[in-house]
Amino acid sequence: MAKSWTSQQLDAMNTKDRDILVSAAAGSGKTAVLVERIVNKITKENGTDIDRLVVVTFTKAAAAEMKARVRNRLDDMLDEDEKNSNLIKQIALINNAQITTIDSFCLWILKNHFSEINLDPGFRVADKGEITLLENDVMQDMLEDYYKESDEQFLALIDAYGTGRSDANIEEIIKKIYVLARSNPWPDEWYEQVIDTYTGMDNSNNKVLVNLYESIQCSARDYKRKYEYMVELCGRVDGPISYLDAINSDYMNICRIIDAADFDELSERVIKTEFTRLSTKRMPDARDDLKEYVKVQRDKYKKYIAGLLKTVFTADIDSLMEDVHSNAPAISMMVKLSKDFADRMEEEKRDRGIVEFSDIEHYALDILVTKQDGSKEYTNVADELAEYFNEILIDEYQDSNQLQEEILTAVSRHRLSDVPDNMYMVGDVKQSIYKFRLACPELFMNKYYSYSGYDEQKEKGVISDCKIELQKNFRSRKNVLDTTNDVFYRVMNRNYCGIEYDSNQQLNCGFEYPECTDKRNFGWEDEKSTETVLIDTSEDDENSSIEAEAMYMAERIKKFMSKDEPYYVFDTDLSDYRRIQYKDIVILTRTLSGWADTIVNILLDRDIPAMADTAQQYFKLREIKVLISLLTCIDNPLQDIPMAAVLLSYFGGFTEDELADLRVYGKKSAGADRLFVKQMQSLIKNTTIKDTDKKENAEKLSALSDKCEAFLDKLKVWREKSRLMTIYDLLWDIVYNTGYYDYVGTMPAGKKRQSNIDVLLDKASSFEGTSYSGLFNFLRYIERLQKYDIELTDSSGTGGNGDSVRIMSIHKSKGLEFPVVIMAGLNKQINKTDARNKLVIDRELGIGTDYVNLTRQTKTPTLIKGAIARKILRDSISEEERVLYVAMTRAREKLIMVGGVASIDKKMSAWQMISDELCVNGVYSYADCENIDRYSDMIMPVALMKQEDNKGTFEFSLISSADIIKEDEAINKEAQSENVSADEDTGINKGKESMNESLNDTDVYNDDKAQTYDRQKTEGLPPYIKDPDADRKVKVTVTELKQMQADTDYDSDAFMQDDIKAAYDEAEHDEDKSRAAGTENVEEGADSFIPTIPKFISGSEETLRANERGTAYHRVMECLDYNNVESFEDVQADIHRMLETERMSEVQINNINVKDIYTFVSSPIGKRVRAAAISGNMRREQPFVFEYDRQLVQGVIDLFIIEDGKIVIVDYKTDRVRKGEAGEKELIKRYSVQLDYYAKALSQLTGLEVKEKLIYSFTLGREINVGS
Repeated sequence: MAKSWTSQQLDAMNTKDRDILVSAAAGSGKTAVLVERIVNKITKENGTDIDRLVVVTFTKAAAAEMKARVRNRLDDMLDEDEKNSNLIKQIALINNAQITTIDSFCLWILKNHFSEINLDPGFRVADKGEITLLENDVMQDMLEDYYKESDEQFLALIDAYGTGRSDANIEEIIKKIYVLARSNPWPDEWYEQVIDTYTGMDNSNNKVLVNLYESIQCSARDYKRKYEYMVELCGRVDGPISYLDAINSDYMNICRIIDAADFDELSERVIKTEFTRLSTKRMPDARDDLKEYVKVQRDKYKKYIAGLLKTVFTADIDSLMEDVHSNAPAISMMVKLSKDFADRMEEEKRDRGIVEFSDIEHYALDILVTKQDGSKEYTNVADELAEYFNEILIDEYQDSNQLQEEILTAVSRHRLSDVPDNMYMVGDVKQSIYKFRLACPELFMNKYYSYSGYDEQKEKGVISDCKIELQKNFRSRKNVLDTTNDVFYRVMNRNYCGIEYDSNQQLNCGFEYPECTDKRNFGWEDEKSTETVLIDTSEDDENSSIEAEAMYMAERIKKFMSKDEPYYVFDTDLSDYRRIQYKDIVILTRTLSGWADTIVNILLDRDIPAMADTAQQYFKLREIKVLISLLTCIDNPLQDIPMAAVLLSYFGGFTEDELADLRVYGKKSAGADRLFVKQMQSLIKNTTIKDTDKKENAEKLSALSDKCEAFLDKLKVWREKSRLMTIYDLLWDIVYNTGYYDYVGTMPAGKKRQSNIDVLLDKASSFEGTSYSGLFNFLRYIERLQKYDIELTDSSGTGGNGDSVRIMSIHKSKGLEFPVVIMAGLNKQINKTDARNKLVIDRELGIGTDYVNLTRQTKTPTLIKGAIARKILRDSISEEERVLYVAMTRAREKLIMVGGVASIDKKMSAWQMISDELCVNGVYSYADCENIDRYSDMIMPVALMKQEDNKGTFEFSLISSADIIKEDEAINKEAQSENVSADEDTGINKGKESMNESLNDTDVYNDDKAQTYDRQKTEGLPPYIKDPDADRKVKVTVTELKQMQADTDYDSDAFMQDDIKAAYDEAEHDEDKSRAAGTENVEEGADSFIPTIPKFISGSEETLRANERGTAYHRVMECLDYNNVESFEDVQADIHRMLETERMSEVQINNINVKDIYTFVSSPIGKRVRAAAISGNMRREQPFVFEYDRQLVQGVIDLFIIEDGKIVIVDYKTDRVRKGEAGEKELIKRYSVQLDYYAKALSQLTGLEVKEKLIYSFTLGREINVGS
C-alpha cells in the first residue's frame, strides 16, 4: 500500500486528547498506521520526544520491527531535510525509547524503582529451568511440613484428592491455582472470591451461579425461537401435525424456564422438565424432511436438558448447595496451600536475589499502586510516570490481561483530571487466540461496546473515549473476504463469543487486483471461489485422514504448478503478475503435531519441495548426550548406563567388542560386582586372569587393561577438577582440552554441532549465577529441564527460505499473508478437555471440583464445577472461532479448506439442517454454537447455503479417499515415465552423482528457524547418525535382538557374539532404536513409512511418525493415574492433566486417541492392571540390564503386574496391522523375541515366575497372549 491513507486511517493517526480504541481488521495496515502516529507525535509542531512515549507490543520481534520502522521513517525524513535538529534529536533518542514488550517495560520500572518495594538491586531474572527446580524443592518442603503438623484439613484433602502413594495430584492442584491466581492483579482478592463462592449463602450474589443462569437463559431463548418455527412447520398443510402436542408442551416448558426470576427458580424448572412421546399416528400428507427436522431439533433440546441434568442439576437445589457448602473446607485448604506456596516461593526468590517474569509484572504494579480494603491508591512513582509519558500506545491490545491493564493504566493520564486521557489501544478482538497465555479479550470488548464512534463524536463536537474502525482489508481478493464474511456473519455473535460480527466488523476490500486475461490467475471467474473439499475416509481414523488430505493437497499443488497451464499471482513488489512459486503456497493446520511430518513427506514423495517449522530436542542430540553422560560419571562413576555411553564415546574410545570383553573378564576379576568402574579397577589390579588365561588372549587383555587404566586416570583428574572448578570451567576443559570440540566439528553438520555445544557452555555459565551450585545440582537442573521439556536451542535456529511449500500452525501464521492458503484438518475435533478436568479453573469464576464425602466414600460433581466447566467450554469454542478467522484471513488470492470425514452422510445431513436454519434465521443460535465440535461445523452449513444467500462463492467438493489414491498413482506413474525419459535424454544421472559429491562436503544447516526439505537436494548426503559415534551402541538392546527374528530361525538360547554384532550392523542406520533408561519407546515394524530425508537435514530429532506416535502412547501409559480413570471423561481429563503438568508436550497429546486409552482401561487386562495398581503390585517403564550368554542385554519393560506371586508382562504396541487373527499373528511374530527376553530379565531380577506375556495392541484394541 502506497502512502495514500483512508479517512479512517488518518483519524487513527491524528486523533488526540482522549483514550482511543482502534479496532483494526485483518490486513487493514494497523502497524503502518501505528508507526505513522508515532512519527507524527514526535515530528509535528508541538510534538513530544520519542522517549516520552510508551509503545508496548506483544513480542520482542514485533517491538524490534516497530522500532526499525520508526527509525527508517525518520532517516527518510532526514534525507529530505538534513538540517532538521528535531529529527536528529529523535534519532539519537530512539535507542532509549520505550518501544518494547510489557515484560521489558515492567523490568525498566523495576530497575529504576526497586527501592520502593525493598528489592535487592542486584536481582536477576531466573530462567524457567531454575524456577521449576525451585518450585519442586519448595513444594516438597511445604508438603513435608504439613505432614509433620498432621493438620486434619490437610490430611482430609490428601485422602479426598490424592492419588495412591503419590502427592502428584495435590501438587498439580496447588500449582494450577497458584499460576492462575498470579495472572490477577491482586491474587489475595481472587483467593477470597474463590472461597466466597463456596461459603456464600445468597445464590443471587454468587457470580458463578449468575453466569450459569445467564448462559441457560440465552440457550433457552434460542430454543424458544426454534420451537416457534417448529410449531409453524407442524401447522402447515404438509407438516407433521401429530407432533404439535408434544412440541407445544416442550415450548411451554421452555417459556417457564425463561420466566424464572432467579437461579433457584430456574433450577427447579429445569429439573422438572419432562418430555412427552411424539405421536406415532400416521401422517400421510406430511413431508418426510419436515418430520425429520422436527425430530432432530427436538432431540437436540432433549440432549441439552439431559446434559444440564447430568453435569449441573444432579439433584434439587438445596442438596446441590449443601454439597457446595460441604466442599468449602477442601477448597479453603487448596487456597491455603496455594497461598502458602506463593509466600514460600516469594521468600525463597528474595533470599536468592532472583525474580521470574510473572514477578516482574507484580513488582511493577506494587511500585505503582497500593490497595487496601478494596481501595486503590496510586503512588508517587505512578504520578511521576503518568506526568512524564505523553502517550501510552498498546499494540495487539486484544491479547492483554487484567494485570497488564492495571500497570499501563497506572502510568497513563486516564486518572488525572487536569489533562486529557492518553491511552491508545490497537487490536482486533477477532484475532485474540492466546487464551493459553491468559489473554483477556473481554478488556477489548468492554471498551469496544462502551466507547462511542469517532465519527459520531465529530458530528456532536464531543471529546471523550472513542473507537475508530479500520475495516478495509488491503491484502485479499474480494471473494476471500466475502466468503470469510459469510462464515463469521453467521457464527460469531455477541451472546456467545462476546463480539457481534456486523457491518462494523466485516472485511471490506481495500485493494483491487488488476485484471489479467492472458495468464491464468485467481481473478478469472472460474478461479474466484473459495474451495471447500471434504474427503470421505470411510473410517474414523485421524492418521488416515491426514494422509488422504495430504495426497489431495499434493495433487492440487501440482495443478497450480502445471507446465501446460501454470497459475500466476500478483506480486506487489513487481506491480505485475508472475508465475506462481512453491513458496507462495502455505498449508495451515491447528497443530503441527502429527500433521506436519506426514504432509511434508507426502509432498516430498511427489517431488514437491516442502518445509515445516520444527523444533530440535536439544537434550537428545548425540554430542550433548555424550557430554551429559560424562558429567554424570564425573559426579558419580557408579552409574553404569552413563558410564557405558561414555566408554563407547570419543572420551572412552572403547569398541563394542572391547566393552563386551570388559564385562566378561571384569566379571571374573571383580566377582559379584558388575559395575563397569569396579570391573575396570579390578581388571587393572588383578593379574591372575592375565597369567592364567589362554596365551592368545594375553595381549588383548593387556591392551584392554591399559585402556581402562588410561580412562580411569582421566576420570580421576576430571573428578578432582570438578571439586575446584566452576561447572563452566570444567565443561570448557573437557570440551576444548580433549579436542572434543574440534572432533565434533569434523562430523556432518559439524558447525551446528559445535553451536549446540556452545549453548550448553552458555547454560553452564548462566547456572553459575543461579542460586544453585555444584555438579550434582547442575545435573539435577539438566534433569528437570529434560523432564519438563524445557528445551535449550541455538537462537539462530535452523532452516531455510527456499522455494518450498510451507506447513505452519495457524498460531504461527498470525500476522503473515500468502497468495494461496490451504487449510487442512477442517474436520479435526476441537480440544474441549479443559472443561472436563477433575479440577476446572477459570480466571473469572474460580475453582470447581467434585465433592468427596470421605465418610460415605462418595464423589459427586458439584454445581459450581458444572457451571465453571460450561463457561470454560464456551470460552474454548469462542477462541476456536477466532482461530478459524485468523486462518481464513491469511489468504491473499486463493483459500482452500480441506477435511477428511468419516460417516459423511450423517454429518452432511446435520450440516444441511443447520444450513436451512441459517437461511431463515441468518445466524447461528447460542445453542448451535454450544454444539460446535469442528471447524467444519462452522464452515459447511454456510458453504451449503444457496448462492444467493451468500456474498462470496463457495465451491464444495466431496471426494473419496479411494479416488485420491487412484489419481495419485496415475500422476506418480506419469511422473516416473517422464523422469526415465529425462534421465535418458539429458544425462541427468551424471549430474546427480556430481551433486552428491559436492553435497557431502556441505554444511546443511541454515540460519532460519524453519527447515527446508527438498528431496533432490538431500540425495547423497550422509545420514545424521553416520558419524564415528553414531555407529557405536552402548549395549545390545532387546529391540535389536528381536530384529534378527525376521531373518533367522529364532532360538532364544543360541545368541553368540557374532549374532549380536550382526544385530548391531542391522541397527546402525537407526539411532532411535535404543530405549536406554526408559527415555525412548520406539517400536519396530510400526509403519512401513521410510523417511525420505536424513534427520540432520529435516532438523527433526523427534517427529511424530509411527515410532514417535508409539512414544507418545507409551508416555501416556506411563503417566496414567489408574486410581482415577473409571470413565472416558476421566481418561480424557487425566491426559489433559499430563499436558498441564508438562509431563507430555502438546505435540504428543494431540496424537493420542483418548478412545484407545479408555479401551485399554476398560479391557480385561486393563482392569487387572488397575487392580494391581491400587494394591501396589504394578510397575511401569521398568529398565533392566542383565547378562545373557556373555553379552550385556538392556531394555525397558512397559508394564508388569504381580498376581498370586507370579508376574504378568504387558507390552504396548501401536503398529498398524491387519484386523483379526492375521494382525495378531503378525504382532506375535514381530515381538515374541522381545517378550522372551523381558521374561528372562524379570525372572533373573525378581526370582519370580512369569506366568503370562501379553501384547496389548492399540490398533486391534485387545490383548494378545504370547505364552508363559
